[in-house]
Amino acid sequence: MAMESVLKQLESRIEELVEAYSAAVSTSAELEARVGDLETEITELKTQLSGQSEADERVTSLEKQRDELAARLEKVLGLIDGVLTKGTSAN
Repeated sequence: MAMESVLKQLESRIEELVEAYSAAVSTSAELEARVGDLETEITELKTQLSGQSEADERVTSLEKQRDELAARLEKVLGLIDGVLTKGTSAN
């Protein structure tokens, strides 16, 4: 009788362990899926950051061009003012 009781306890414990294992496998699968989703999201964010970085570089380049054009325009305007000043003083 004692042996039968021990066997029942072992059987019960084995069933508990099988259930716990099944739950752990299920949780593991869910977590693996979530990790996959997060890796995809990280990749998308990195792509966005890369695009922003390229846009920032483009903005910097355009600002430099704008500054260069402004300097050239100032020079041309200075020359025009000089010519106009000479023309006015000659009259």
